[in-house]
Amino acid sequence: MIIDYERDSLLDKFSKKTLEDRYMLDTEKTPQDAFARAAIAFADDEEHAQRIYDYASKLWFMFATPILSNGGTERGLPISCFLNYVEDSRGGISEHYTENAWLSSVGGGIGGTWSNVRSVGSKTSHGSESTGVIPFMKVVDAQMLAFSQGVTRRGSYASYLHISHPEIEEFLDIRKPTGGDINRKSTNLHHAVVIPNSFMELIDKATQEEGVDDSWELIDPHSGKVKKTVQAKTLWVKLIQNRVETGEPYIMFEDTVNESLPEFQKELGLRVNHSNL
Repeated sequence: MIIDYERDSLLDKFSKKTLEDRYMLDTEKTPQDAFARAAIAFADDEEHAQRIYDYASKLWFMFATPILSNGGTERGLPISCFLNYVEDSRGGISEHYTENAWLSSVGGGIGGTWSNVRSVGSKTSHGSESTGVIPFMKVVDAQMLAFSQGVTRRGSYASYLHISHPEIEEFLDIRKPTGGDINRKSTNLHHAVVIPNSFMELIDKATQEEGVDDSWELIDPHSGKVKKTVQAKTLWVKLIQNRVETGEPYIMFEDTVNESLPEFQKELGLRVNHSNL
């Protein structure tokens, strides 16, 4: 491979320092060596590797973090994002924590859905009452500080919750550092809300017409029972206010996403429940 070290001049001082501290191997002298390593690792042949190197070294594109930091090495994985699912059981939640620890350690950002976990106050199989999803998310919050993605960055995780989940109101505020119990805050997490067409249609109707009943039922995913009824507009305003103040939660319109699935996946009954970071 032909490596052009003069292309280092295309990088500013901060970029060079970042690449040196977080991406380059000890044996690599300049960013060009790192670009060449990653290009060779993922190319089909020498010609392909040269093209990839040239594109990256000219800054026409840049490798994702785990590809540049892990490519051509025996550490980590060349994957940026993972999605996992939290089962409604002690075992499922414990396995979720273990999976998060390993994925964060090998450089992956994580998106996890909690929409099917029973809400606070629901009965468990042992006869006790569930503490709900918020305390369990707090554990993930601590995990993201404990398990870093090598030397490149700390762990990163986005919690997803359906807008019909009984804990959605508190969930919207978990990243706010003020108000409420600090032990139920998760300021190191990202969070996202999954919204169906039926909710947005209700919002649209309630804002277009006066006197529309915009009642929205919050349903426990375990029992299927309505735990609370709220006003859809009030919930929507709370969501928007949080986005203005904190930049989150993310929003995923589940019906739009699933309508776009390939037909063979629809025929198999598959669906997308959440997204990533």
